[in-house]
Amino acid sequence: MKTKSRPTWFGYLENLRQRVHESSQFSLTAFDDFIKANGFAYTFFRYNVPFIYLLDYRTGAYINMSDNFAGYSSECFLREGINHTLQIYDPDHLNLFNKEIFPDRLDVLKKIRPEEHVDYVFSYTQRIRNREGVYEDFLQRNCFLSDNDRNPLFSMGMIMNINHFGNHNSIVQTVDKIDGIGVGEHEPIYKKIYYLNEEDKLFSKREKEVLLWMAEGLSSKMIADKLCVSAHTIINHRRHMHDKTNTTNAIALVSLAIKSGLI
Repeated sequence: MKTKSRPTWFGYLENLRQRVHESSQFSLTAFDDFIKANGFAYTFFRYNVPFIYLLDYRTGAYINMSDNFAGYSSECFLREGINHTLQIYDPDHLNLFNKEIFPDRLDVLKKIRPEEHVDYVFSYTQRIRNREGVYEDFLQRNCFLSDNDRNPLFSMGMIMNINHFGNHNSIVQTVDKIDGIGVGEHEPIYKKIYYLNEEDKLFSKREKEVLLWMAEGLSSKMIADKLCVSAHTIINHRRHMHDKTNTTNAIALVSLAIKSGLI
């Protein structure tokens, strides 16, 4: 039986543009609520003022955009829309967002009532080529305003420069539920790690060795004694394997390894 392929970001946007849309009944005051709810970002990045944007997925047009993002004036984005973003987006990062990250976002949103989409904040890192031609790392946090069929129509959020903290081998996507009343609680509900290079997904020789001992039922301390290393080293190996496989416990990791023929 043939499985249905998931929509890419490009495919989703193109489908939206071809649809006939009624006048938007959405209250964009939710944009202000989003900024208030993410006020902690201003504190954490107090020396790095976030850039704010509001993007209409239906038209590919920016309704709002901060000035001087990556050295570009807001006019570049307001005039050229999403096309300008695509031109300066790192190709490898864009490909990953298009084929994996965005489809995963749609899967998450399908499980949430459409009127509550604005209360879920999606975060991930991206690389953008600045006006001087140099790629920089940014953290983007955004939420969506969606129609009754759970299709996101507006993306609104903030982007912060994290050039000194970027990881060039992987991208972490998280989803937090906010309480919707300002600077309240953030409840983590989703985390997934994506790798830009296929080889980065593979286990190292030592990780496979640890995995084999895990399959035998040994604890981290017991494995450490076998390999004459510290328990902390074994715990790090296990954490890296969980990150690479998006598993949360030893049973799931070993089960996946056996099914995939890794051990």
